[in-house]
Amino acid sequence: ASVMESVSGVLGKIPVDHVLAEFIGVALFAFFGGACDANSVGSGLATAALGNGLCLAVLIYVTAGISGGHLNPVVTTAMFMTKRIGKRRLFVYLAAQVLGAITGAVFLRLTLPPPFLDTPFVTRGSLTAAHPVQVLLLEFICTFVLVYTVFATVCDETGKAKNAAPLLIGLSVTVGIFAEGPFTGGSMNPARSFGAAMAFLNFDHLLIYILATFLGGVLAGMCYDNLFLEPQTEEDPGRYDEPDQA
Repeated sequence: ASVMESVSGVLGKIPVDHVLAEFIGVALFAFFGGACDANSVGSGLATAALGNGLCLAVLIYVTAGISGGHLNPVVTTAMFMTKRIGKRRLFVYLAAQVLGAITGAVFLRLTLPPPFLDTPFVTRGSLTAAHPVQVLLLEFICTFVLVYTVFATVCDETGKAKNAAPLLIGLSVTVGIFAEGPFTGGSMNPARSFGAAMAFLNFDHLLIYILATFLGGVLAGMCYDNLFLEPQTEEDPGRYDEPDQA
């Protein structure tokens, strides 16, 4: 009982299933997305781009009705910065996403045959070591497009693509990986990068990816919110949260 009370104290009014949906969704994305990246070494960029995009689309479809289907700390942070979720949900979701990403990445490392471990699924490309500014710019722009797509399809009530939102968000990741994959590894999700880094205990250049994705994603959310959407109030918190801004 004391454990459940502690959990309830941390979560407040946020249902446990919302948190579990984010944890499981990101764990599955880290596993399948990372597997696609590992396989792309032999089969080409399309495996990583289409695999990650379709995987994310499926997982958003299956979690959107429960948690809102964020599955990305950058999306959650952008929702917080635009007053769509409260501080407690921000921190709880971020924790669930990071733990999910670590879990999925560790399971994938245990599952992959040894030859694939020579080319780990950490998000890293040809520019990562020598050209950090270019990596930052590429990750910034591609994450901007991803979160801009989220706001245009999920948050914009006047949008024409509500039911197709998960597919379009997944396709934005596919386009991003086609554009930047060989150069940066195609992250657009700091949890995805951090989970793989933890699985291999290799944190080289990780900070660039975290900084670029958060900057690009939060700026995209705030731009779309301020340019095209009505201001959020506590009585109108959006589809992601309750009126008490939990």
